[in-house]
Amino acid sequence: MAPSNLRRTAAALACGTLLAGCAATAAPVTGVGSSSPAAATQTIGVTHYAAGQRPEIPEVAGTTLDGASLNVATLRGHVVVLNAWASYCEPCRTESPALARVAKQTAALGVSFVGIDEQDRADPARAFAASAGATYPELVDADGAMLGSLRLVPPSAVPSTLVLDRAGRVAARIIGAVDGTTLDALVRALAAEHASSGAS
Repeated sequence: MAPSNLRRTAAALACGTLLAGCAATAAPVTGVGSSSPAAATQTIGVTHYAAGQRPEIPEVAGTTLDGASLNVATLRGHVVVLNAWASYCEPCRTESPALARVAKQTAALGVSFVGIDEQDRADPARAFAASAGATYPELVDADGAMLGSLRLVPPSAVPSTLVLDRAGRVAARIIGAVDGTTLDALVRALAAEHASSGAS
């Protein structure tokens, strides 16, 4: 088999694996990482972590699609939406424009969005982000190690989203695609929580 055909076959297999992972994890989830059933409340696909029992995540840092360096820890003090996606992921095509819209509508509230482009190719990824209207940074996760380090999210689960509070702790986890209305309400409630409590 010619090298180009081998590359296409490998890419197709990778896409199939990742999309299968996405489909498999889109069902209702439980409060993984919670110390008791009371630690989290959930709706389908979304786990909400109680303020006193929010998990921390390891360092998430790397190079973005535009070649800049980014460490998510530098966004402490913001509510952060960390979204894993890929240009070949069909559910991401529905989700990404909604994320871009919510990012613009909530920026003034101190909400920052960061994408994790999962095992993708640079040119299709850039075109995908542009078509979705996403203007926030997109970290490149070429080998899946970045997403793999986030233990609250199944490996290769795209799309998936973690919403971090201003202290960098996980306030919500979303497995599968999220709609704009749900995400907008979630981040606004979290921004208001911090504004009213003065929490850091």
